[in-house]
Amino acid sequence: MLTQKSPLFLAFPANAIAAPLQKLQDRLALPGPRTPSHQLHLTLRFLGKLNNSQLNSLLKQLPRMQLPQCQLTLNQLGGFTRSKTVWIGPKHIPESLMSFYQDLNNRCGSLKLAPPHKAYRPHITLFRPHNLAELSALPAITPISYHLTQLALYRSIPSAQGSDYEILESWALNEQTSD
Repeated sequence: MLTQKSPLFLAFPANAIAAPLQKLQDRLALPGPRTPSHQLHLTLRFLGKLNNSQLNSLLKQLPRMQLPQCQLTLNQLGGFTRSKTVWIGPKHIPESLMSFYQDLNNRCGSLKLAPPHKAYRPHITLFRPHNLAELSALPAITPISYHLTQLALYRSIPSAQGSDYEILESWALNEQTSD
């Protein structure tokens, strides 16, 4: 049984596209910390700190949820001013991913987890720049194709550089693709 005091989140590991993402980071060369290649992931939902009952219930439910593997085209750069991040994400979110996200939110609500504070924006954080003034000057990019094949439960561990992420458990997505 896992017991957690650190914040948790669900995400899709991005190891398979780490090389093109690193090239993009090199090209952008923004000031401030980069997300290291082994930490890259596409965020699905922040969960926060869970009690044992919430965590155990979620761990029982996740393997039963149906999300087919899906293809994303990462073709948009953006930033979140509150968390001071620069990210890459898709302009179009596949319907299967949105349905899965909505089902997950319903299940999280039944566990009394706080609802997300914003609409879902799938993204991979590339940088945590010191100055977000550069956001207005983000260039056009060459799209990166990203095939989602695995969902993981991550723990966020505070560090001097920001946060480190540890995968606690993961699940293969259904091989039948959609979208």
